[in-house]
Amino acid sequence: MSEPNSNQILRSITRFRKLAIGSAAFVAVLAAMMVISVISVLDATTATKISITSKQRLLAQQILTDAITIDHAIQIQHWDALEPALGDLQQSTQDIQETHLFLTEFVHQSGANQAHTEAEQAVLADIALPYQSMIKAAVELNKLTISIIRRSPYIDQLTLDRVTAAKDEIAQAHAALLPGIEKIVSLEEQKYESEIDQSIAYARLGMIILLGVLAANILFIIEPTFLIIRRQLQELDKATKQAARSDAVRWRLLSNMGHEFRTPMNAIVGFTDLLAEESLSESERTRLTKSICDSSTQLTHLIETMLDMSAIESGQLRTVTEQCNLHQTLERLCNNADPLSKAKQLDLNLHIDQSCPVEIETDTKRLEQIIYNLIDNAIKFTDAGRIDISAALIDTPTPQTLEIKITDTGVGIKPEDQQSIFELFTQSDDNLTRSFGGAGLGLTVSRELAHALNGDIAVESTPGQGSTFTLTIGLKETLQQSPALNIAANAQSPQASLESIKLLIVDDAKDNRVLLEHILKRTGATIEQAHDGQQAIDAINNAIENQSPFDLILMDMQMPVLDGYHATVELREQGITIPIIALTAHALDGDREHCIAAGCDEYMTKPINKDALIKSCAHLVAKWRASHAQPRRAA
Repeated sequence: MSEPNSNQILRSITRFRKLAIGSAAFVAVLAAMMVISVISVLDATTATKISITSKQRLLAQQILTDAITIDHAIQIQHWDALEPALGDLQQSTQDIQETHLFLTEFVHQSGANQAHTEAEQAVLADIALPYQSMIKAAVELNKLTISIIRRSPYIDQLTLDRVTAAKDEIAQAHAALLPGIEKIVSLEEQKYESEIDQSIAYARLGMIILLGVLAANILFIIEPTFLIIRRQLQELDKATKQAARSDAVRWRLLSNMGHEFRTPMNAIVGFTDLLAEESLSESERTRLTKSICDSSTQLTHLIETMLDMSAIESGQLRTVTEQCNLHQTLERLCNNADPLSKAKQLDLNLHIDQSCPVEIETDTKRLEQIIYNLIDNAIKFTDAGRIDISAALIDTPTPQTLEIKITDTGVGIKPEDQQSIFELFTQSDDNLTRSFGGAGLGLTVSRELAHALNGDIAVESTPGQGSTFTLTIGLKETLQQSPALNIAANAQSPQASLESIKLLIVDDAKDNRVLLEHILKRTGATIEQAHDGQQAIDAINNAIENQSPFDLILMDMQMPVLDGYHATVELREQGITIPIIALTAHALDGDREHCIAAGCDEYMTKPINKDALIKSCAHLVAKWRASHAQPRRAA
């Protein structure tokens, strides 16, 4: 990570810290405002009751005043004053009725404090009778006043007495009503004080809790997050620098890989052009053909190494446990390496200890790949002397351990480089690569393969004197058999023959179809071709309908229109049981299982081994014919 980017991230973190603290303060202020708002609501509710009760008290006083005014006006025969006093009386009577009804409903709805509500209801019950008396007397006085205004000045004594009696009744009701109203006001004031005290206590507790939460948020969440981010930035910076170094090494390695690819390709293209010359003798053609074959093998091995490395990086490397003839494997690998060692005048020696079993359970392909890489590496870096290969069982707790040593007298490896040579995209010395060739991936892939086989690779080396690479493999089970018995069993294998066999080659590449037809026609087989999976299905169905079915299908898996996977699945769903061999360039771990799961009987990778293909075809057809008279469809 560059320094400006690091500083920018640190500045962003600082801004985020300030924002978090500001947000916490904002939350605290907001909470305080909410508490104050709640208190204000409580205050407004209680104040409303007090206001209504006070208004009722004033209205009662107004009714009494209006009654006294009306009575005095009648006594002094001031008839003009009656009508205004009557209006005030009517209005006051209506208002006191409305406020009393509202106060009653309000008290009944306020049930949060049951004891307080019951006390208010008791007071309302006590003032109910004086209230009703006041209303009744006020209504009576209202009617009398209206009658007097109409009849004035001719008023009889009985009417005057009734006015005075109504006034006195209002005065008595007012005297009885006033203490009750005062009591309600007192209750509401007490309730208000209690609610305020309780709200303040709750508000304080809430503020303490809120501040505690905010403090915990800062101490245990925000601050640790900043520390984690800072630590991750440091690790990211370190990883970025390491990645930059790895990219530089990767670039050198890819450049070297380009060289390694171009070398065999140059030989293949060049020798192919030379084969077109008519002046070449038969021996020269044979030599050129062999050189093309060797270069193709080298290129194939390089591609497989790249695929294995890709599988290792993606964590998709898989192994298949099977029976492996250890003696034959070692002898075959030594025989294959013998021409290279003789070309450099090196002595290549193989010693298999008597403790070694003939048969072991392991992944034969991966074991061969590891040993081939180690032998090839030893030959490559040895100019003179010898290469010794030895195999033995070593004394270890269960499971048993097979140890294979490859010792050379080559250039050796510096002590500080003896571990880095196994690291991915790392080479001990670029000068060695330029001097001796190679992609520099063999040891990396070999150690990962050894780990997959429950083993490891170690190295001991002295610069200028040579190196010893030790491969150890944990064995699950060993089977002791004599080599003679195995050789005899192999000798009894029948010679592969494809006489009277009808084959269908399915491949979208014309050159592949021509090559396969050229190889298989020499065995006496009848060949037909299809360009894609759908064409293959049609050809197979037509052959069955014409009573001339195929005995075997060679199926490419990646094709247009309909690929080999879907074509195989469709054939199996139709009930067609003809053996199918998957011929594909998909050579990663898991591709075999994918093909077998689709319904293929065998799996082979391109480029195809001619002898192995013919043998596999003969074996599958013989096995299928033994259990099927003819291909059948599902009913």
